[in-house]
Amino acid sequence: MAASSDCRSRIEFQFRKASAHLSTIADTLESEELLYFYSRFKQANEGPCDQPKPGLFDFQGKQKWEAWKKLGTKTREEAMVEYIEQLSKIDRDWEMKSSGDCKVGFGIGVSTLYREEAEVAPENKTIFDWCIEGNVENVERNLKAETINIKGDDGLGLIHWACDRGCIDMVRLLLKCNADINLQDSDGQTGLHYACSCDHSDVTELLLSEGADITIKDAEGLTAMDTTDNEKIKALFDIQR
Repeated sequence: MAASSDCRSRIEFQFRKASAHLSTIADTLESEELLYFYSRFKQANEGPCDQPKPGLFDFQGKQKWEAWKKLGTKTREEAMVEYIEQLSKIDRDWEMKSSGDCKVGFGIGVSTLYREEAEVAPENKTIFDWCIEGNVENVERNLKAETINIKGDDGLGLIHWACDRGCIDMVRLLLKCNADINLQDSDGQTGLHYACSCDHSDVTELLLSEGADITIKDAEGLTAMDTTDNEKIKALFDIQR
């Protein structure tokens, strides 16, 4: 049964107070607790997650996305109630301590969850940095035949990063410049594995249309299609068969 308008208003008021108070104690909480509050905050304010899945190497973004996505169709009211109840378990007297100021919210930043990655100075950037940033112009300007398929210290080639980030223009550029579409990283994964596991359907479609090998298995014995539950992407593979 849906909550009455009066009940919903009370829940929303409590939720705003709770999120304001949580922002004052966030630096004392563990990562799992922060993810719990983050996901409920997002669900309460924006509803079910409809954002694209972050790349494999956006660790912070991926964990936040997964925590939110896991809530499924949970209602906004349910998310608010769970947020309030969890705060009460952590800080039983939070309402007494609350200043009553409901303007400060907690959730979107989760700034204490992880330290931000250090920025690379422009003069120190490599073609990998530009690829990760999606800077097609700089990559095209500096791309050479002998470096198109090189791998970084992490075992990834440019094609892996472009597919991971879902930058279809970058993928197009690399393929036009004869990048190995089936290049495997140190775990045996191809760009197609990355595109599929990150739910980049447009990149997946491009790779398949350009002849990417769908039978290649990674070190765990998984093909690219095995890495996704996305029905749209699976349908693309069905067309190839």
